[in-house]
Amino acid sequence: MAETTTTVGANQVRCTVVTPEETVVDSAAEFVALPLFDGELGVARNHAPMIGRLGFGELRLRTGNDVTRFYVNGGFVQVSDNEVSVLTNRATPAAKLDATALAEQAAKTLASRAAGEEELELRERQVNQLNAQLRLARKG
Repeated sequence: MAETTTTVGANQVRCTVVTPEETVVDSAAEFVALPLFDGELGVARNHAPMIGRLGFGELRLRTGNDVTRFYVNGGFVQVSDNEVSVLTNRATPAAKLDATALAEQAAKTLASRAAGEEELELRERQVNQLNAQLRLARKG
């Protein structure tokens, strides 16, 4: 179910987050922060047009004192005409992340054996993704 705000104020941008299953977010925000594959991107009104490749981590929407957080995992972002369009494989609200289960899964993954460099890199990436989710789950 999408979080929806229909009007965009004078100091806001519209943010849409779409996964293969659904539109997760379609709302106005004063500021949007996204994890790109090479760092974090912050977008406010009148941001220059751009297209970027998402990494994994926290997507934040701020309006006034309210901050809404999601975990996103890969995809693309387009910024144009005060609209932020995010296409991602996964967008999970922070409130739905279970810190205990994530910590257990990270420990189990870290303890697993890797039989080669490729498996070691995959395990490291999985642990990094789980830790990013865990940090977000602890923020609430």
